[in-house]
Amino acid sequence: MRSAEPVYDREIEKLRKIVKTRRTQLDPRTITVLEQSIAVIDSAIAQSRAALAKDPASGFLAEQLNHSLEKKVELLRTAAMLPART
Repeated sequence: MRSAEPVYDREIEKLRKIVKTRRTQLDPRTITVLEQSIAVIDSAIAQSRAALAKDPASGFLAEQLNHSLEKKVELLRTAAMLPART
């Protein structure tokens, strides 16, 4: 299951660039919420990676890591598609 990690990482990088480009078009409150949510997800990713380093054969931990990465992709994708503030 860990083989999906590079795919997620590439997608996250692409979406981060899009969100960074659109940052000035979004409401500052939206950016604040987005950054807070990403921090929570990044913490979950770091915890999952640390746990997997201790128990690399755990399918459960690999699934949790992939789930956290997917949530990050979903959040960034949503942010990338938000309409510009008016």
